[in-house]
Amino acid sequence: MTRRSPAAISAILTVLILILLAVLFTLLQMIALNGAGERQGLTAMGISLGCQSLVIILLATLAARATTFLVTKVAWNSVLAVVVTVTVAAMIGGVISFVASIVAILVAGIR
Repeated sequence: MTRRSPAAISAILTVLILILLAVLFTLLQMIALNGAGERQGLTAMGISLGCQSLVIILLATLAARATTFLVTKVAWNSVLAVVVTVTVAAMIGGVISFVASIVAILVAGIR
């Protein structure tokens, strides 16, 4: 495998996992917003999805660069590097998506 293949695989897997997590947290946020006004709910959903989109882009880039670093500089096996970076990026992304959902509800003024 070339050096670019593991980086591309880790970026794609990270994006797919984080999109699934974003959908999950968006559905949970819809349940949490039950009873809120339409304007406040739309604001909260927009803030949350904006933050989650930014996190997906940043963590996909981080996963690709970390995979390349681990394969070239640390001399890890490419499969191990992909698994580790995707796992770490998915965990960080999941935590940030959860926090973004909570903060978006608070910022929208829903109590």
